[in-house]
Amino acid sequence: MLLRPRLVRAPLRHASARAAFSARPLVPRGSNAHASTDAAASDAIVRLEADLDRLLPALSHGLVASTLGALTDRGVPAERFFSWVSLRRGFSPSAHAHNLLVDNAGKLADYRAMSRALALISQRRLSLTDRAFAFLGTSGSSRSSSVEDAARAVLRVLDDVGGACRASGVFSLVKALASTGEFDAAVSVIEETQRMARYYNVLVAAKCKAGDFVRAREMFDEMRTSGCDPDANTWNYLLGCLLKNGRTAEACGLVETMERSKLGEVPNSLTYEILTYHACKAGKMDSAMRVLDQMFLTNLTPRITIHSAFIKGYFYSGRIEDAHRYVNDTSIRDRHSTNRNYSRLAKLLRKSGRTIDAGKVLYELMEKGLRPDHSSYVKVGKDLHTMGWLLS
Repeated sequence: MLLRPRLVRAPLRHASARAAFSARPLVPRGSNAHASTDAAASDAIVRLEADLDRLLPALSHGLVASTLGALTDRGVPAERFFSWVSLRRGFSPSAHAHNLLVDNAGKLADYRAMSRALALISQRRLSLTDRAFAFLGTSGSSRSSSVEDAARAVLRVLDDVGGACRASGVFSLVKALASTGEFDAAVSVIEETQRMARYYNVLVAAKCKAGDFVRAREMFDEMRTSGCDPDANTWNYLLGCLLKNGRTAEACGLVETMERSKLGEVPNSLTYEILTYHACKAGKMDSAMRVLDQMFLTNLTPRITIHSAFIKGYFYSGRIEDAHRYVNDTSIRDRHSTNRNYSRLAKLLRKSGRTIDAGKVLYELMEKGLRPDHSSYVKVGKDLHTMGWLLS
């Protein structure tokens, strides 16, 4: 007599769905295990649905995601459970849950189920992410002989589904492979689809994040030799990697190369932001200012993060008067950032115990006819009131 697996109900009420699945195998063992796998899994899902019915109206996105993850961990098809959840009145599975459904099909190498899941994502115009292909980075995740084989199988499914899902799917597939260190498989996907800068950038970014500038540069050179021109993001990833690892001279050389490249989009505002951020962080404020002046000369508008880097750089270097002067001067060169710059300085002054100076900075801002950040105004105002001062 076949013993059907039983889901323990108590853990579902007091623990996550993943924990409820971890206690015992859902698939019976023995000589007839393979023949009874589908029946056992179906029985398990029926019992799970009954248990979740008792949880209503507590059914949540977190619970659904946890349950889908648990099913995938145990190698149980999740399509029926997902359909049941989708039919619950007043509940619609999130985009994240849809991606987990794709991951479940991939874990089981059920590419027909994956095709249906991807078609559903396309139909509902949801975002496809690298989480959908997380199974590629799991040991023993596929019945195929290698990760590259599994990636090719996914590509075939994406080609069949087509549309926007295919385009975002290739990008997400490359990102998933890169995040797990499967760079050869990622390159193979790019070669079989289209050599696009945004695909290569995923690999360059991953290598830069790991501090592997040599391999990142090799990827950069491979892009150029294959006829795929690097874009501003590619250059900026390399620049950030060099500066993060203290290779300032090489970073300066790279910037000079960027300026000679005659590409209209490089260097861009992010390039200057990277340069100023690292200069300010190192306390090299004069060098950072030269970069900012160059940025204004090229008619690029600094992002608020650049101003924040300057204000913090001056402040934490003990050059508070210079920070104040920077905020005042910038109010003329970049009026759109005036409010936030003054408020940023006021916050730093207040946190350092210089509440009266913080109040003066906010008062100066209000004299310009601008309103300070509400949070800064309230906090500084309360502190001043306690001290017997008024901010008005």
